[in-house]
Amino acid sequence: MDSLTHALIAAILAYALGFPQLLPFVVLGAVIIDADILFSLLSRHHPSLYLFIHGGIAHSFAGAVVMAVLAYAGIALVTLTGFISPAQSWGAGPAGFAAVLAGAFLHLAMDLPATPGIPLLAPLSDRKYAFFVLPGPSIFLMALSLFFVIWMALGVVTLAEGMVVYVVIFCSFLLVRVIAFCASRPALRGATRAIPQVNPLRWLALYDTGDMWTVQEYRVGSGFSGRTVYPRFKHTSKEEVAPYLALPEVQRLRYHSSIVTAERDGDAITFSDPLRVSGRIFYPPHYKQVRVAAGDLASG
Repeated sequence: MDSLTHALIAAILAYALGFPQLLPFVVLGAVIIDADILFSLLSRHHPSLYLFIHGGIAHSFAGAVVMAVLAYAGIALVTLTGFISPAQSWGAGPAGFAAVLAGAFLHLAMDLPATPGIPLLAPLSDRKYAFFVLPGPSIFLMALSLFFVIWMALGVVTLAEGMVVYVVIFCSFLLVRVIAFCASRPALRGATRAIPQVNPLRWLALYDTGDMWTVQEYRVGSGFSGRTVYPRFKHTSKEEVAPYLALPEVQRLRYHSSIVTAERDGDAITFSDPLRVSGRIFYPPHYKQVRVAAGDLASG
């Protein structure tokens, strides 16, 4: 989900649970995780740091704790500069840091329903976890959050009224997606992975059939259509490809991809996520393909 939606949900929960004094701390924790978008300034030049990217290591249990500590340290620095008073920054005591940490973990919980998932156990593992209910960032939720922020800022409704309406629409949206998810499960039970599309009734079903990936579109109420087969290996083999998998560039590609294919072209092998290359999946938008020469393998 987008940072504005994270902030709104965090603020609403703090307000509803009777902790308005902690609201700024909870919101700070909920949005600081997305500061990892700046990490890519470093990792784009160093593929071995592929977890240091938006949706990477900061979106893990360990990363959330570190980001919360850094955020609270930032409050201390701002206090020392005199921009905010000690009463405002430290008045909440230990509860302030607890609220920042709670906001950070709330961020992780809100990102779990969305594709492609987050690496909760990083740095121990780069495996992504997700419920696969939402198709990545939701344009609808982002527009909804922006609309309500403007609506309340202009004084069209009070904060309390706006929150009630926002929560009703937000929960209704999630309910529709959850119902569609449950309705699709019987048909998609055999799929290796089922990726939700923007239309809540449509899914992309991925089947691992050994030497190839089979991809089909599924629509609730209409069934399957559009079967496509992607060979895992073209002009190469599993054994030949194996040494390349340890290369940072290939690890980064695999981290961002739903499926990966390998094709030999002369003395190089091209690794691709054909679903993102073809536009069938729009997110993540980066690192869709990498070409590795034999010399790169030797130097790696």
